[in-house]
Amino acid sequence: MNNQKIQISNMTRKVLRYSLLWPKTNEELNPGIEYQFSVLGFFLVTGVLVLCITIRFFITIKAVHEVDAEVLAILIASYGSYYMICAHLKNQHKVALLMRDLSVFNNFGKPPNFDKRNNQLNFVAKLLALYSFLATIFYNGEQLINKTECKRINKEKGLSDHYCGLLAPCWLPFEIDYFPVFHLILIYAFTSGYLLIKMAIHISYNAFEIVSNIVLRIEHLKAMILETFENRNKQVCHKKFLQCILYHIEILDFAARLDDSFFNSMFGHLALTGGICACLEKQIVSGVNVVAGTLHFIGWILALFIGCVAGQYLINASEILPSAIWTAKWYDADLELKKKVLFMLARSQKSLFIRAGPFGILCYPLFVTVLKTSYSILCMLTS
Repeated sequence: MNNQKIQISNMTRKVLRYSLLWPKTNEELNPGIEYQFSVLGFFLVTGVLVLCITIRFFITIKAVHEVDAEVLAILIASYGSYYMICAHLKNQHKVALLMRDLSVFNNFGKPPNFDKRNNQLNFVAKLLALYSFLATIFYNGEQLINKTECKRINKEKGLSDHYCGLLAPCWLPFEIDYFPVFHLILIYAFTSGYLLIKMAIHISYNAFEIVSNIVLRIEHLKAMILETFENRNKQVCHKKFLQCILYHIEILDFAARLDDSFFNSMFGHLALTGGICACLEKQIVSGVNVVAGTLHFIGWILALFIGCVAGQYLINASEILPSAIWTAKWYDADLELKKKVLFMLARSQKSLFIRAGPFGILCYPLFVTVLKTSYSILCMLTS
């Protein structure tokens, strides 16, 4: 079993691996010291930038006594991303095992459309990676375009303008506005920012990919249940239904492991996204770097929406099996089999879901609640 390769989330795993946050293909189930050093490298590379942004934020508050909505949004997003990343790293082995088990079909066969669905999921993962990259380029591009204006505003406020043109306002202890220092720091800030800020959307999408593969198995089980009661041979019918019961138990186990693996990361996501979106809304309303703020806002809303869609998709899929059992020709079965059907029907009444800490479960209403929360915070910030 340990030699089985993971066949799902190929693109997402590749993105995480290139971001130093996922082991090499042959070490996914048993990461070695090299993986630990790559994770340490990620935090060292991105941590310097986040520290400089944090120092800049407090210097601005001390000098101007005014909260910069753009910097506050970046800070909350950065530390929120760190929380999600740490939660995901803590459960990396669980996630890898779950994806490995979803790639094994020895007991019940490969679900129909498995390859097609996962090709589609990998294509969407590529689009999300492309959006993250292009959004970071446009974000940094607007900062470069507004470099002169940034210097003018900082001069009026009596603040350092060393960071103007970089991805985010950050504190720098030395002058950088000359070649090649500025260009080297520009590349570093862009790379570090891109490595960090894209993580929320890919972690959320990883949950969606796993949900999609669980739903594939639920649909496969539905077909097996309907086929079971088409058979007139009682012995064969009993044997096939026993397979259905075992398959159902496996699916319930997958759903429970999914919830356990993403519980903490989704909690962090939901806890901070409202505040991030509110700060970005204030930035947009104030007319400060509108394009950059809009791209950042869309990214976080998209990450939140993907997580809530994953949760709602799983909840909706919970209703497939009770409906399939009720539709099947169970009434032609003998008494013993009918009793088994009743037990399976009772067990399938329990909804499958992904929890987001004390916020409840991921679903569409929770998505709307977070949007309402962000609007309430925006009203407080602008009052």
